[in-house]
Amino acid sequence: MADSLLVEQLKTARTSAKRQFSRLANNVLRMHTIMSEEELRDNFRKLTAEAGKVLEANDDVEGQCIEENSDAEELSEQQKSDLVKTANECEKKLQELKDLIQKTLWANFGEYELTQAITTAESQSENVGAVDPSKNPDAYLFMIGQLEKLVKAAKEVHKHWKCWAPPAEQQHFQSRIKDLETILPNLTIRRADFTGAYVRGETSRLSTTSNSSVATPAIKLKPAALPKFSGIRREFHRWKKDWEALQMQGEPTGSREVKKFQLLDSVDEKTIRDLHLTTYTTAEEVFRVLENRFGNKTTVALEIVEELRRLQAVKGNQPRRIVELIQSVEKALVDLNELGKTGAIKNPLVTKTIESKLPDGLMKEWLLHVAGKVDEAEEDKRFDYLQVSSRSRSHL
Repeated sequence: MADSLLVEQLKTARTSAKRQFSRLANNVLRMHTIMSEEELRDNFRKLTAEAGKVLEANDDVEGQCIEENSDAEELSEQQKSDLVKTANECEKKLQELKDLIQKTLWANFGEYELTQAITTAESQSENVGAVDPSKNPDAYLFMIGQLEKLVKAAKEVHKHWKCWAPPAEQQHFQSRIKDLETILPNLTIRRADFTGAYVRGETSRLSTTSNSSVATPAIKLKPAALPKFSGIRREFHRWKKDWEALQMQGEPTGSREVKKFQLLDSVDEKTIRDLHLTTYTTAEEVFRVLENRFGNKTTVALEIVEELRRLQAVKGNQPRRIVELIQSVEKALVDLNELGKTGAIKNPLVTKTIESKLPDGLMKEWLLHVAGKVDEAEEDKRFDYLQVSSRSRSHL
């Protein structure tokens, strides 16, 4: 019996869905090795959705065939074969592609990221276990805090990747996470035991001191907090100089482990995550990565000059805007001076760009003033004259 017009239309819709699924599948087969993590995850979702459309269209064809053959006991062998073949091929292809994407995601991204996160936490737990709390209490407390953060981060990474790992790997990493969850409370209890002993000792000491004839006054100063780097390139060199000076005063023992974890605690979480800073073993390695990303002085100087170029010109009589413009130029000069790149702002083209930001009246006064002072041989001093003039105007 020939198929009805409606069945033919449903088969056409099914063919269209199969074609769309095949195109997406072929693209994944060709490009999966160079896709990013997000692209692979997105294609995984798309493939599932497109396969669902094929199976849904196949069900529509089956339903219409049954409705039109209501007098017959069952569908013809040809109809059955067509429906079963379509469903099996689609499900088989979908499973093959899911396995491929899962394998690629794990090999290219998941295994490394999860291994690094757990290994870093395990290494920190070993470092904490090697520290005697009674001899270096501040370092111990700091390292415990860092370990808690690393264990939390490892658990989050494990949650993100565990469904993509092969079964054997899932068991392996789950076991390592459980070990970390066991170690952390034990180390925390060790800290609590030490704290109790320390408090009892202090109480005894104070009691003895209070009974003595001479009181000894004591002033306990709160240690200065280390400056935090927010990931802004322009601030990197000043932050690094201040951080190194303060860290050396606060940790004169020079402990490599403490220096590393103090450094990580002084960098914002987004920068740590983007540059995978927790995977490095020493503060020197972390600084090297930060230098590579943020430390190019020429690049920073160009960014500072570009910020000056983007400043809005002052229109009319707006004293506050004029002062803000002068302050922006002053700040740029200070930053460039720290970088040893003041030549960037004294470039005649940059100086004239700054001049163009002045309001018309002030611009005319400045041009008349500078005309008698600067000739072609002294053009490089034009910015210095502009700076002196701007400062006097700011004071007024």
